Amino acid sequence: TSAAIDRGLDFIYLCYDNEGYGNTGQQSSASTPHGARTATERGPRGYPGVKKDLFSLWVANRPAYAATIIAAEPVDLARKVEKAKRMKGPRLLLALAPCPPGWGFDPKESIEIGKLAVRTGVWPLLEYVDGRVVRTKHYEPRLPVERYLERQRRFAHLFAPRRDEETLAAIQTAVDEACARVA
Repeated sequence: TSAAIDRGLDFIYLCYDNEGYGNTGQQSSASTPHGARTATERGPRGYPGVKKDLFSLWVANRPAYAATIIAAEPVDLARKVEKAKRMKGPRLLLALAPCPPGWGFDPKESIEIGKLAVRTGVWPLLEYVDGRVVRTKHYEPRLPVERYLERQRRFAHLFAPRRDEETLAAIQTAVDEACARVA
């Protein structure tokens, strides 16, 4: 996408982010969040890396438009899709896609998991337009990140048999710092 943005091509790119390689049994990827257990990260603390911030990488290339979206926030999603359709140039939509089998939750909880991602700040709803990044939906106060994590089997090892306070605190701190960077 970087080269296409550099050339100013007229396109809309939708990235469906399920935070792993879902077609291969949810192996870890550059999109896997810190602490998540995957098919390839089975250690006591889960994935040791940090999720790559694809939105910031796109924004660094200065496209005509970029936004984060999620199905759990349909009004925000529809507004951003319509806005992208009306524009010209490189337009990028980054969708968090909660994955019931890969993340370990009942499919009927997909919308609730998505709402928790937004309300905890794990998945901020952002928009880049006219050289600025703005938050398009605010939840203050934000819920603690563990409310989102505890609903997914991929993070169960952080809560039992013993709470991993160090990893939970590191995840919360990273989310807090990311949220503080965007108005």
